[in-house]
Amino acid sequence: MAAMKAHNPNHEFWGLGGDLMEAEGLEALYHARDLSVTGFIEVIKHLSFFRLVMTSVINECEIRKPDAAILLDYPGFNIRLGVKLKALGIPVYYYISPQVWAWKKGRVKTMRQFVKRMFVIFPFEEAFYKKQGIPVTFTGHPVVEKDFQLPGRSDFYTQYGFDESKPLVALLPGSRRNEMERHTQPLLDAIRLLRQKQPEIQFAIAGLSTLSSSYYDPFTEFDNVKIIRDAPYPLMAHADVAIVASGTATLETAFLGTPLVVIYKIAPISYLIGKLLVDIEHIAMPNLILGERAAPELIQNEAHGQSIAFETLKLLTDPSVNKEMLSKLAQLKDLLGQPGCAEIIATEIERDLE
Repeated sequence: MAAMKAHNPNHEFWGLGGDLMEAEGLEALYHARDLSVTGFIEVIKHLSFFRLVMTSVINECEIRKPDAAILLDYPGFNIRLGVKLKALGIPVYYYISPQVWAWKKGRVKTMRQFVKRMFVIFPFEEAFYKKQGIPVTFTGHPVVEKDFQLPGRSDFYTQYGFDESKPLVALLPGSRRNEMERHTQPLLDAIRLLRQKQPEIQFAIAGLSTLSSSYYDPFTEFDNVKIIRDAPYPLMAHADVAIVASGTATLETAFLGTPLVVIYKIAPISYLIGKLLVDIEHIAMPNLILGERAAPELIQNEAHGQSIAFETLKLLTDPSVNKEMLSKLAQLKDLLGQPGCAEIIATEIERDLE
C-alpha cells in the first residue's frame, strides 16, 4: 500500500485487513482478527460468517467498481472471491501464493481463470506457476527487508531482567486463539521437564496484546517465565533456542539465526483430513525452502512436553547439533531474494493501471 501510494498518492484502499493496513489508510470492512481461523472443522463452524463477509465484499465491489483487487494469501476465501471479482471485470492480483504446490493442486485451474499476475515469495514457486501458465513474478521474501529494530543482546537482557549468563528459551505459541489453546499444555509440560533438567533456564513468551491475558495466565505459575508483549523480534534474535508454532514466525526466527524447534497442533479431525490432502515432506517454512529437515518438526501427537523438551535440550547442550542447524539456517538468506518486494509489486500493478 505504501509503495503504491508513493506512485500515486490518490490511491484509496478498502477491504479486509488488520491494524497495520488500517494505519496505512485501509478502510476495513472487516478486521483480520475476525477472519483468523485455522483448521477444517474450525472453518466449518464459521461458514455463515464467511458467507456474510463474501457478500459484503462483492456488494461493495458492485457499488464502488474498484480499478484492481489485490488478494493476500487466505486461499479458502480468496480463491472463491477471485472468481467473483473476475466475473465483475475487476483485474485480480494475488500476493503470497496459496500453497497449491502442497495440496489441492486442482485449485491451480481455478486460479488460472482469474489471476492477472501472481506475486510469490518463495523461489521454487516461480517455476511452479510458470509451468501452470499463470503470469508470475518472484518478489523475494519480505523478511529480507524487515526492520526488526533489534537492541543489543546485553541491552535486551537488562531491559527484561534476564541473566545473560544463563540460557534463554523463547516460546512463540502462535497468534491465533485456537493455536494458543492447543499449544499451551504441551509448552507447560516442556517447561516443567526442562526446569528439572536445567533449573537455570530462563523462559519468555512472545505475547500479543490482541489476545486476552487469560491465554498467558497458565504460565505465571513459573517464577522463571516472563511474558513479553508485542516485541517478538528481539526475543527471537537473542534467545538461545526458540520453540515456535509453525508459520511465518519460524522463518523469521531462522532468518535471525536462532536455533528452533517447530511445533503445531490442530483439531484431530482437521489433522486427519490434512494428512490425506497435503503432499509435502516438511511443513516448517525454513525446511520447505531448504528442502531438508533443518529444524525438528513436532506435529500433532508428536508435539508433547517430552519431545519438545528433548529437542530443546539437545540444542542447548550439544554444540555440534546447534552448529549444524545454524549452518543450514545460514543458507536461507541466499534463497530469499533481495529487498524491494513491495516496489516490485507496486510497479507491476501501476503499469497496468496507467
